[in-house]
Amino acid sequence: MSLIHITKSLRPLGFSLLFLLTSLCLLGSSLDGDLDEGFIKKLIDYTGSFESRFYDFRAKKISHNSNSDVILVKIDDYSLDKINSWPIPRENYLKLMSVLENFGVKVVAFDVLFPENSQKLDIDNDFAKKLKSFEKNGKRVFLAYTLASSSEATLDEVPVELLTDALLTKSYGGKDIILSKIAKFTFPLETLYKEEIGFGHITTFEDSDGIFRKYKLVANIDSIYLGSLGLNVVESYLNKKHLIQVNPDGSAEIQTEHSKIELNRYGEMKIRYLGSENKFPSISFYDLISAKADDPELKKILKDKIVFIGSTAVGAHDLRPSPVDPKMPGVFSHMNLVNMFLKNFFFKPSNESLIISFAFFLLFTLLFLTIQKQQNAIIDLLFLVGYQASIWMADYLYFLKNGYEIKLFYLIIGSISLYAWSTFLNFYEANKEKKYIKGAFSRYVSPNVVDQMLQNPDLLHMGGEKKNITCLFSDVRDFTSISENLSPQELSYALNYYMTQMTNLIFETHGTLDKYIGDAIVAIWGAPLPDLDHPQHAVETSIKMIQMIPEINHHFQSKGIPDFKIGIGINSGECSVGNMGSEKIFSYTALGDNMNLGARLEGLCKVYQCQILISESTRISLKGIKTRYIDQVIVKGKTQPVTIHEVLTPDHPFYQDDKCALYEKMVERYLSFDFASVIKLAHELSMEDFPTKRILHRAQELIQQPNLSINDLITEMKEK
Repeated sequence: MSLIHITKSLRPLGFSLLFLLTSLCLLGSSLDGDLDEGFIKKLIDYTGSFESRFYDFRAKKISHNSNSDVILVKIDDYSLDKINSWPIPRENYLKLMSVLENFGVKVVAFDVLFPENSQKLDIDNDFAKKLKSFEKNGKRVFLAYTLASSSEATLDEVPVELLTDALLTKSYGGKDIILSKIAKFTFPLETLYKEEIGFGHITTFEDSDGIFRKYKLVANIDSIYLGSLGLNVVESYLNKKHLIQVNPDGSAEIQTEHSKIELNRYGEMKIRYLGSENKFPSISFYDLISAKADDPELKKILKDKIVFIGSTAVGAHDLRPSPVDPKMPGVFSHMNLVNMFLKNFFFKPSNESLIISFAFFLLFTLLFLTIQKQQNAIIDLLFLVGYQASIWMADYLYFLKNGYEIKLFYLIIGSISLYAWSTFLNFYEANKEKKYIKGAFSRYVSPNVVDQMLQNPDLLHMGGEKKNITCLFSDVRDFTSISENLSPQELSYALNYYMTQMTNLIFETHGTLDKYIGDAIVAIWGAPLPDLDHPQHAVETSIKMIQMIPEINHHFQSKGIPDFKIGIGINSGECSVGNMGSEKIFSYTALGDNMNLGARLEGLCKVYQCQILISESTRISLKGIKTRYIDQVIVKGKTQPVTIHEVLTPDHPFYQDDKCALYEKMVERYLSFDFASVIKLAHELSMEDFPTKRILHRAQELIQQPNLSINDLITEMKEK
């Protein structure tokens, strides 16, 4: 069977498999929480974590109005410092309840546990009476308890005091929501719960990636459905009970006035976060209990509102990663839940988002198959970019704001996969002619090596020696796209012409051509002939190569050949240099970690959008060549960071002394953690300069993070 027939068979097969895989990922993402433990669930959880994180990233870009009806009395570090005691003495909570009652609060919810007696029993009695006396004229107060899985640490039965707030239930038969138990050692002490006030559970669980996105709205305890703290609070505030309908598969639904809430088999729903401390009013615990009884501002803020009491102090260990805040106090999960009910701020039903996502992917597949018939790689790429830009904008302008969870990560990866498969096959077919050219280049030997062999025939043996050299790796950007638009004759001519010009420059500075790898050039300085200034000569050659590109492209324009752009990576260090290969066929080459690092630096040119990147070991030997700091990087396969710099050619925008000095000043501030100065200086530089934008972005990320070290400035590369 011919190669053409093989590729024709592989094309529809690959398309079908990739389409099926993406469709299964879309379907699996809608089954979150409804699968039994096992390999399939772990696989879906793992792949779904990427989709969830991508959604979190997009959702944070959408701004929503704050909610002034839900207020936090925060037990913050300031309050703990003033009270000077932890746990806070119960008489302070007694005083707090008096203040809240005085200011006309409608519902009070404690995200605080009271499982043990205080040192003063009369205070417990007074506190219990105060809680009970608060519940008059339609006002309610709720205490928290937690859930547990171990029967030894749980209550034997549901206390009758909790049945008042139990949910109305309708079951369609079949499975039930998975059973839970009430934790014995966190349940409020008897003095409190016997007063028949409100209660609600506060147990939540993180997703497989450690992020808290779901909220356990309902707990099934001995077939009695008990609401969470947030649900009971909002039902009391709205004076409305909700009916929970349990489906045969164990999932459930709660119908509100405007929306349908979907619960998984654990009684969990996904929180549509409004925000944390930036979206809800808050008052320090100490400030509130110290406030004047006739404070008109506080009365305006608190009257007829919902008040949560919870900890935001670092030492209280109630901080958890969420989509809106990497260290969000746990009380905000309940407050966000209440906001969802008050503002009808729910997600759309998951099946609606799934149908829309699948429709987007099906549309891409059909259009892409149609467009591919034109056999134009540029049109294929433009369609891919246009499609992804379109669904991104649609998501941003409409779907995100209206509560749809479009599976954008899967759509992007799925469309890229189909495009990559097609491009790979196209390149594979077009590359048959290119292989002949590569074979010819692989036999091309540097004149320096030939002269050395003629002078010393003993060098014609296998093996090598350790030498301190400088290696250069260069590569033509987007060569695949260029080659797809050229005939074999044009491609051969373009590559021959380019390689000839670049190789001549290497030889002018006594460099040795190591090898050609397709459109890539590998060269070394310092071997086989000694060169004390090998770093200087290698960098000078790289500058000449960059300066030669416009001349090459001008020549190509007259022949209808696309412009070439190149990236160059240079590193200096000890390598094993000599004849490597088999006994009959070998080549003069260099091997070792320092060669690998040079190759990685060339690859990083694309990441940092630079033309020439060099290592610190090369830079320290240079004379009269301008460079600038780029980053500290741990390349793939390494554990230690390497400092990389960009070589500034005379036509580089930062070659000017004033620009270069300003950039160096910004870097100095960045390395000394003065991120405020970095942000200011970055805006004085060109925002079209990617390294400047990258440092600015990192500064904006790190400025709010405490206790930073130099390790936080290091970038670790996951790919070559």
